[in-house]
Amino acid sequence: MKVLDKLKREFKCNKKGLLFLFGITIIGFLFGVLFITIISESDKLLIKDYVQSFINSIRNNKINLVDNFKNIFFSNFSFILIVWLLGMSVIGIPINIFYYFINSFILGFSITAFILTYKLKGCIFSLIYIIPHSIINLLVFTILIYYTINFSLTLIFAISKKKSINFKTIINQYLKVFIFSFIVIVLTSLYEAFVIPNIMNKLLFIIK
Repeated sequence: MKVLDKLKREFKCNKKGLLFLFGITIIGFLFGVLFITIISESDKLLIKDYVQSFINSIRNNKINLVDNFKNIFFSNFSFILIVWLLGMSVIGIPINIFYYFINSFILGFSITAFILTYKLKGCIFSLIYIIPHSIINLLVFTILIYYTINFSLTLIFAISKKKSINFKTIINQYLKVFIFSFIVIVLTSLYEAFVIPNIMNKLLFIIK
């Protein structure tokens, strides 16, 4: 995997960039976890109803797995496409960082929603709900965001310093990162759509 090898070398040279992104991840995740603790009781009831409805759909085999895959894939694909395109602009950095924050926020929120609904038993379902696909997605999004920031900074530097850049080489590398991200989200979307409901269905006896 040449993309991963190159990324590893770059991260060694730019640890601050990687630490910054992981910092955003932790902050977003914690905000997602804490958000449920500050909302009103009526909103908490809505969250519980949504989670219970999701679990009941799995229990009664009412989830259309194909439609489920389409929705999950479209959501993931929209994220990487928008982030990738924004990375080719000088205004893409703050917007992409915000998208990255929201993604981490949703992850923390989802875990807490299961725990809010099913207490300690919800921990099991929350772990199943995010491992390994959500963790893999988060790593892929981190790679993509890292490259989009570098790409945007390269453009800003070239414009401000009025220097020419080898745009063909940069865009080819940038395109490879997108293709890599696309392949991974296809696999993780398939896993989340078809495998996760079956695993959760087999463990529903825990919350009976």
